Amino acid sequence: MNALHWLGRLLPSPTPRPGDQVPIWSVKATDARTFFLIVGALWVVALARIGYNMSSQWAVESAQWWSVGDFALAVLGQFSDVGAGVAMVAMLLTRPVNVMGEIAMSVYQAMVNRYVLPVIEKHKAEGRAEGWAEGSVEGRAKGRAEERQAWQAWNRRRIDAEKQGRKFDESPPGV
Repeated sequence: MNALHWLGRLLPSPTPRPGDQVPIWSVKATDARTFFLIVGALWVVALARIGYNMSSQWAVESAQWWSVGDFALAVLGQFSDVGAGVAMVAMLLTRPVNVMGEIAMSVYQAMVNRYVLPVIEKHKAEGRAEGWAEGSVEGRAKGRAEERQAWQAWNRRRIDAEKQGRKFDESPPGV
């Protein structure tokens, strides 16, 4: 089992079940995945900002820093004040982000229904008219028979020209 699959199993299911309860984060079980994604992104930004601020101090007072571990602990110590704010901002953003995603998917589906599906149906209708559609076994058989006849006629002409010693430069059918 890979790490992402294992991590995904730790998160709540996006589809609610009868026993699901609202977690401590004050977000619905259906919004939990979005919440954790936003929290993760905000934490990375906050840690990067704090680390950037600390790095200037680290460069100036290098005697104070003995290792990268010391630097990481100092950054995490500064982060404790920011952590609660990150969680609150994520709680406020979770539902609007999910709603915007639902609206975007609705618009996408409406555009597909309006512009793409008619083109697909048009091409299917043209295929049915030519006898090459999925449901037209007779049309496909007729098309194969016509193609076979064209190839046989071409091959006869080629063989006749070869027997008579003439140059045969006619291209094969369908080329």
